[in-house]
Amino acid sequence: MNDIRTCAAPRAPVYLEPRSSSEIETELLYGQEFKLLSIHNNFAQGEVLPFIANPSGPAPRGYVKLNLLSQDIAAPDLKITSMKAPVFLRKDIKSPLKMILPLGARLSQLSKHRNFMRIGRGQYVHRNHIGPADHYEDDFVDIAEHHLGLPYIWGGVSTDGLDCSGLVQSALWAVGKPCPRNSGEQLAALGRKLDEGVPLMRGDLVFWKGHVGIMQDGDRMIHANAYHMRTESEPLTQAAHRIKKSAGPIIAIKRL
Repeated sequence: MNDIRTCAAPRAPVYLEPRSSSEIETELLYGQEFKLLSIHNNFAQGEVLPFIANPSGPAPRGYVKLNLLSQDIAAPDLKITSMKAPVFLRKDIKSPLKMILPLGARLSQLSKHRNFMRIGRGQYVHRNHIGPADHYEDDFVDIAEHHLGLPYIWGGVSTDGLDCSGLVQSALWAVGKPCPRNSGEQLAALGRKLDEGVPLMRGDLVFWKGHVGIMQDGDRMIHANAYHMRTESEPLTQAAHRIKKSAGPIIAIKRL
């Protein structure tokens, strides 16, 4: 068995084992492809296919509930460009909601109705929440800053909550940059290492063992972290002092 499915839920956990009590490896977003390799009871085993292919590393693998995957494959021509986008039952902002899609979800437009795009049966998205699938933003740090205050969720990549490397990946995908999923792979694949003492600037990535943050300027860093249990902005010196107690010192700072 070797076929492609797409995520039919706003987000779908990818588990390490075929059970919903297992640790979460990552998530699929609506419209994201999953390469199915085998089926174990009600779970599909396979590979997460990134929205933007990463040539430097393998795709994450795991198990996804079969009922969250669709066999309908259509090349997406739209994506969600707002942090969250309500999907309405009818082309009317007063109609009931079918679901709420996160930033970056991919959609296929079936028809256009003035201010709404129909993406499925009884599924309408307002035009202000969507853009072309091939349009990318300019500043990935600005995208990351829009995540401030979102809850920290291990394995998360969506605007419902995410982890440190999920924040980096989501922000870089929003500007069209390939990015692997976990912080170790990001350390190996992204940017060039800065020499000690080089002044930091907006967009530099700061790495610890098992953690990564994004510099907002020469002093402050934004990162999704389990200490605050949210995406937080704080001085790098403050964060580094605290993180050193659990993860050790900074191991690299890299510039894209």
